Amino acid sequence: MEGLGINKVVSEGNGNTILYTALIAAALANMIPTPFDGIYFRRVNTLERQFDDGKISAESLEYHVAGEYYLWTALWYGALFTGIYSFGGKYKNNAKILLGLVGGGFVLGAIQKNIQVNKEVAKMKGYSV
Repeated sequence: MEGLGINKVVSEGNGNTILYTALIAAALANMIPTPFDGIYFRRVNTLERQFDDGKISAESLEYHVAGEYYLWTALWYGALFTGIYSFGGKYKNNAKILLGLVGGGFVLGAIQKNIQVNKEVAKMKGYSV
């Protein structure tokens, strides 16, 4: 933890700052779509079709859906941390990289949402999707 400077912040009496920052970051991370959310939704869609076709049980569907959620979320944040850590460099460069990745998540999340809405509208109109 010394390499991240956490011990220094805590020893200076600012440990609550780390907690507040972590809570704010966690809240924002759960509100902002990530590029891996698209993969997750695609996988869930595939699993639901397998359930509808009788290829997997209800229990299997639920376990797989939960597993997929945590797998892709963990992979996203692992890749994000690894990428920023491996780039090293200054805070401004890392912040730009992070903002670019978050922006990409917004775009992919919006595309995924639009596809979902289009499919629902097509179902309501009686089209096959």
